[in-house]
Amino acid sequence: MSQIVLTTDTLGTTTAGALEYASPVIYGTPVGDQRGVIPNSQFYRLNADYVGTASTSAQGIFGSALGVTLSSSTVYAFEMYVVFSKTATATAHSFQLGFGGAATINNILYGGTGNNTAAAFASGALSSATSFDSITTTATTAYTAGATAAISARMYFRGTVSINAGGTFIPQYTTSVSVGPYSTLAGSYFLIYPIGSAGLINVGTWA
Repeated sequence: MSQIVLTTDTLGTTTAGALEYASPVIYGTPVGDQRGVIPNSQFYRLNADYVGTASTSAQGIFGSALGVTLSSSTVYAFEMYVVFSKTATATAHSFQLGFGGAATINNILYGGTGNNTAAAFASGALSSATSFDSITTTATTAYTAGATAAISARMYFRGTVSINAGGTFIPQYTTSVSVGPYSTLAGSYFLIYPIGSAGLINVGTWA
């Protein structure tokens, strides 16, 4: 047997050991009445460095316009860990993050930590950690870089987005002036999974 197919239905009484499907989410109850979301992630990981373009236009983090297609009226949780690096163009600039694509949103909140340094990427700890938070898909400045050719930046973000009309959802970056180009390094990834229909999400024994 290659598949187990569940039919979407209204969630029933919580039962330990139960597996349930109420579109768009699969749920499991490991103990008592503690029903939880089973993350079914769409996942993208770079296996080789992706070299962007020297441009002020928004461009995909993982490909020129590479994104994931999301469903309407659905809330998703997501995370991404990305490392950017460039070794050319000693021009001061700001580096912005955002999301493009055809999907429209009700709301979004994401953020996390990162750091950047005026040097090519190297493994190991870096000082001057920064934080970044955003409530919009519009390009928002994540850091400002000085007039040095070599820049590297590490970023780890988590968040949720409520989709209104379904469509593509593209992680993007933009630079204020044409520099680089930046590369997204191999191993950088993005994952996203549905946690419920648009509206208040409340799964488990919250009271």
